[in-house]
Amino acid sequence: MQYYDKKAVGDRIQQMRKRSNLTQFQLAECLDYANERQLQRIENGTTACSVDKLMEISQILDVSTDFLLFGVKSTDETDILDIIKGTNDVQRWYLVKVLKVIAENLRIVV
Repeated sequence: MQYYDKKAVGDRIQQMRKRSNLTQFQLAECLDYANERQLQRIENGTTACSVDKLMEISQILDVSTDFLLFGVKSTDETDILDIIKGTNDVQRWYLVKVLKVIAENLRIVV
């Protein structure tokens, strides 16, 4: 049985917030918090957030609640990482090039 680890959840929220180039103030604003202090407490592991807020955070940061709660990556990410793990430097270089072309064609900023 896994237990709710407020600190680990907070660390993952902070990591994904930074990856999304959002400040604490910006994310707190999206969550309708009066100020960023509540988000600081969540990221520091001082307090837990409600299930509703956790779901909202996952949608805003485009990450699964499984990842925020347990560090479990989505199957798509896992599949991509598994493909990359079995490659050498040259193969990996080609894979990155191909993924960038696909991302550009899908209008995903890389």
